[in-house]
Amino acid sequence: MSGVLSGDLTIQKVEEGDHKRNKNMSYYSVLRQFEDVLCTLKKRLKISFDFLDNFYVNLGSRCGMKDNRERIAKIELFRCFKQYADLFCKTDSTNLLKNKTMNVMLQVHNARQFLEMQKADTYSGVLDYLSNQKPTEVMEKIAQTYDFLQGNGSGCTLKEKINFIYANVVLSCIKPHSPQLEPFKKLCDSLGQILGGQISSSEKLPLHFISVTLFWPQPGGDHPASKNLGKFVSWMRTLYDENMQGVCNGKRPVVHFLLGKKYGYERMVHLEEIRKCVKAGQEQFATMWANGTIWKERQVEQLLCRVSGVVQGRCILADTSIPDLKVDVGPMFRSQLSGRAKGSKVSFFIGFSVKGPLAIDIN
Repeated sequence: MSGVLSGDLTIQKVEEGDHKRNKNMSYYSVLRQFEDVLCTLKKRLKISFDFLDNFYVNLGSRCGMKDNRERIAKIELFRCFKQYADLFCKTDSTNLLKNKTMNVMLQVHNARQFLEMQKADTYSGVLDYLSNQKPTEVMEKIAQTYDFLQGNGSGCTLKEKINFIYANVVLSCIKPHSPQLEPFKKLCDSLGQILGGQISSSEKLPLHFISVTLFWPQPGGDHPASKNLGKFVSWMRTLYDENMQGVCNGKRPVVHFLLGKKYGYERMVHLEEIRKCVKAGQEQFATMWANGTIWKERQVEQLLCRVSGVVQGRCILADTSIPDLKVDVGPMFRSQLSGRAKGSKVSFFIGFSVKGPLAIDIN
């Protein structure tokens, strides 16, 4: 039945191989009536879990932070996912290991099951490790597992190649000196190769989000893909509207990273680093973020890179280290642009969200 619910077996196949077929006929007559539902159960559940994880990870409260009031719903979601994982993400490999030709295939299968069980088989699931306070060893194993899938000729998918990038970026935030980290330049080269290939529509949003974050121009270290930043941002906004339409009312995109002053992995500053600067409790931190006082903290100002730009109606054209490249950046709060004439010069911090880069603390 686990095979049926996974979509790997039909009711007819189970019936044909049942040596107690006559005795169980009454069961099969009922099961056949619901075969369409039963055989797609895993697929439909997985779509639902991925959608909800994407919602909770990438959309937050009006101030652009994750909403603590949704904690109860997330606990219930995790309980349901655990039941799903117990049913669909465990394989008894004892017999298969005896077959040497199946060994590598089994390792790949087990690797993918591990990623699914850890909710690390989607980019939003990997991003959630920035704030879910799981042991850093789990994130290291996730990065190691993606590294294994990259290098064994197993037909690594485009999704897995992109998630490999995310796994390294997140690991760099929660354990900066991990020996499992891919060298930053090598990671950027891998990302550049992905951008040069065929990209399925389902992977465009996560790919362009991490591309904008990693390839934001920096003095003396621009990647060739940085010149396409404007296109990436435009596509992200379109894709965000398509993917989040109908569920983003009353929500803002969560800021996953902010632009820092350093280089390489250290250029991506995540929320926990900001929190350490102010040593505030959860509620106090959320208040400081919402009213903007957090950006006046000296340690925060020293950590983040302030960018200049020009107001263009409802957005800002941000200056970059590439002379002819200006990037369209939306304000975190539209009210911060009210009363500012077109062409006004402003400065701000940059936050990276799946809707595109956002201008924070506009002066």
